[in-house]
Amino acid sequence: MPITRRLADGGLGAFARFLCVGGAGFVVDASLNQLLIHAGVAPLASRVPAIAAAMVFTWLANRRVTFRTGGRPALPEAMRYLAVAIAMALFNYALYGACVAAGLPPFLAVAVATATQAVVSFFGYRRFAFNAGARAHEDA
Repeated sequence: MPITRRLADGGLGAFARFLCVGGAGFVVDASLNQLLIHAGVAPLASRVPAIAAAMVFTWLANRRVTFRTGGRPALPEAMRYLAVAIAMALFNYALYGACVAAGLPPFLAVAVATATQAVVSFFGYRRFAFNAGARAHEDA
């Protein structure tokens, strides 16, 4: 299959959709993070609910928009998504903490951690959470 067809069938198009969903997830994440900090929650503590809210939002949006698996069983997919998301959240949290410790403002630290995570997580979600082989196995 020509590379242009492979990219159109889920490579580049899916990554572009993933980035759009991730951008919206970033708004959820960063906005809640800033709201909680403004309310007096410590920057590291504010990340936990902000990441959780963004995680739920992005699973639902990626399910419908990026990987278009809306008609498939949700629970097994959600569990695979959760496994990848938890690993990526820990990575994000650690990188955020390192950025804050290095003196970056919390909002910029969120941006650095999230942008770095986006590249890594796309492949985890595509290969594991929304994998066509895994979905075919569930349908059997």
